[in-house]
Amino acid sequence: MDYRAGRSAMVFYACTDPTETLRRFVVGRGARQLERAVSAGARWIRFAEAAHPQDELDRLLKGFVERFGSLPISNAGTARRATTPAGGEPA
Repeated sequence: MDYRAGRSAMVFYACTDPTETLRRFVVGRGARQLERAVSAGARWIRFAEAAHPQDELDRLLKGFVERFGSLPISNAGTARRATTPAGGEPA
């Protein structure tokens, strides 16, 4: 996938709620987001546990923006914009 500042195979980052299983996310509230990511080219899901899932997601998205100049394509319209303040410029 081509981004402003390079190429990455990553098209979507997400996180479960602290008490939510991956299975529940995939068949529940994340199903539509995952379908959109597959349509954009995603073929694999990588899952990692984190003590604070939302904080970890915010960290990953911020790092992606710093490295590639924009959010992953499937996060661009759906992600909570912790990495982009109200002024629109990445933090």
